[in-house]
Amino acid sequence: MRKQSTWLWVIAGLLALFLFGDEILGLIGAVVGLVISIGVTGLVLVAIALGAFALVVAIGGSIAVGVAVAGVALVAVLFSWLWPYLLLLGILYLLVRKRPKAV
Repeated sequence: MRKQSTWLWVIAGLLALFLFGDEILGLIGAVVGLVISIGVTGLVLVAIALGAFALVVAIGGSIAVGVAVAGVALVAVLFSWLWPYLLLLGILYLLVRKRPKAV
């Protein structure tokens, strides 16, 4: 009885893979792609900050100046990543703010 039940599950699994294989693999690919894209973006941010720090220190700046430049580089990169959201928030602010009365 146990052996027959196992074979039914194997046949059901193969049938499901045959019918829904593209969707299953697409879902797995989307999840893996999302994880990799977030990881790659984070690595690029860190690489840009380290590059700015190394450039300043190599030119002859102090560690404090290097940290400041790396911070500015991080802010610039994060702003370029977040600007659509900031633009949307600005438009929403202009729509819902209290308008000043004309004198």
